[in-house]
Amino acid sequence: MYPYSGVKLLELLEKQHEKRASSDLFRSGIFTLDWRTKVGSFPHPDLETIVGAGEPCGAWKLGSGCPQGRNRPEDKRNLGDNLNYFAELPIYGYIPAASIRGIVRAWAKQHPSIQPRMQELLGWQDDSQITTGKVEFLDAFPEEPTKLSLDIVNPQQGFQVFHQGQGTPLSLYTLGDGHDDISVKIAIQGIAGRATAAEVTEVWEWLQQALSLHGLGSRTASGYGAITAPSDFKPAPDLPKLLAGYSSKVLSFTLFSQGNAGPNMRVPELRPSHWRGWLRSWLLRFLLGVMSVDDAKYTVGELLGTLQDSNDGKGRKGCISLKLTPGRSWGEQSEAGGFKRFYKWQGSLKITAPKEILKEIILPIMKFAVMVGGVGRGWRRPLHLFVMNNGNQAARGCHVTFTHKVKSTETGNVETKNFGIDSKPEIWLRIYNNWASAAQKHWAQRYQSQLPPANAEVFSPRTCAIYQVCGPDENPIDLEDLDWSTNNPLATRGDGMELIYRPTYKRKPDVGGNAGAGEAHCSWASIKRSGKQEIVCIFMGQDRPLRRQFLKDLHETSDSSYLFGVKPPQQ
Repeated sequence: MYPYSGVKLLELLEKQHEKRASSDLFRSGIFTLDWRTKVGSFPHPDLETIVGAGEPCGAWKLGSGCPQGRNRPEDKRNLGDNLNYFAELPIYGYIPAASIRGIVRAWAKQHPSIQPRMQELLGWQDDSQITTGKVEFLDAFPEEPTKLSLDIVNPQQGFQVFHQGQGTPLSLYTLGDGHDDISVKIAIQGIAGRATAAEVTEVWEWLQQALSLHGLGSRTASGYGAITAPSDFKPAPDLPKLLAGYSSKVLSFTLFSQGNAGPNMRVPELRPSHWRGWLRSWLLRFLLGVMSVDDAKYTVGELLGTLQDSNDGKGRKGCISLKLTPGRSWGEQSEAGGFKRFYKWQGSLKITAPKEILKEIILPIMKFAVMVGGVGRGWRRPLHLFVMNNGNQAARGCHVTFTHKVKSTETGNVETKNFGIDSKPEIWLRIYNNWASAAQKHWAQRYQSQLPPANAEVFSPRTCAIYQVCGPDENPIDLEDLDWSTNNPLATRGDGMELIYRPTYKRKPDVGGNAGAGEAHCSWASIKRSGKQEIVCIFMGQDRPLRRQFLKDLHETSDSSYLFGVKPPQQ
């Protein structure tokens, strides 16, 4: 194995500028890649991998190490084989200069005040001529050799919302493993005799601002390629931070989970794509209540983007982006081992979108979503213990809370408050009606009151029912010691969990789902612990006797209180 030469070229170029007395035309810095990045397109464009040009780090040829017969390009998408044979590729990754230049140009094009200057410094072309720029971008390399690692795309929309069966996970490769930060050296240089030191500095400030705001590579709206500029970067006051008409909202979260994961189900991993999938599915549930199926899917694509539109088969960029920032507690494990282990994640989620879309469409949906369930694996159940058929105790579910900063109307001080909905039916209905009015305003031609699809989870006052019932007397987990507060499975369940575990509903695909052996069915009911209460949401569908019976039992549960949606007949 030859020594790693990734950053050597940049160092030599920098020394060359110093010898030629043009060091002020060379700028470089160490950036921190916070999350996997996807750039480049070799050896298979559909797999979107990154390879280091000429790095002598070993061969990777098609079918190497795979079982006999599995050597076609499309088979590299098979997650199971890749996890066993290609969890890490023997290829050192790098970030092509074209990717860095591309994000800077795209950022500058979005701001009319900068675009003319961008064309002057970075060059431009039209149908008749090509004008070269004054500043060159160089390939960026990790300070330490970093190989490409397996990543996953796991389509869930059909399974989670339409109950059409689980999607097949697809694999791809990225620079970064989703756990450790990567220090990357990025550099630019001015063309001698054409660029000035001030112009190089100007482009360098653009680069730092663009990468800090938008990330690097593809799928940046999903949180990929999140990158932090050097610590000494202080953006100039006149550099734009967001597109005109856009705004951002930062929500702090605490998530207790029985285990989110990426390519390897045994390795806990909370990913930006978990949050994006969560928001995408809830957007679809809401839109299905006021649009046709085709219009609802199309609108979700407009908002969050799509890789392949059902109408023309082309990808489309969305207008909403998410950025995940890990907090101090990240993947902290509980004391208990085996099936009873759970994990704690704390961090912040930044959502950026057009102002009205963010305020009137996205944030109200997120309020409902955080009240009735969690995110990631087991999101339809609160954290609880249960006893398997073999007599062993196991754990399932999750618990998530959001907080946000709010300026007090009385004192003017910024306060931290819970992000959610008070337990009053009139508030739930008012927030929904305001959302529906906003949806009609934004998509008047698509908005319609019609019979929703029978085999889909649809969130509206006509299609789901939400009740509040008694929960466990105590929090089933010890927040300070990060352990279960009891070894008694029954003590971790409230009235909602007791109801869904009745033989009438347990493992029944039409209500309780079936996560056991055979074909999996997700539950039509979600249960969320809220203090000493449980909030139960049941999606009714059409002509479902067992769900009607569940709603009746839920309504008649001792001390239950109605919050939103459908009530049992003759009530």
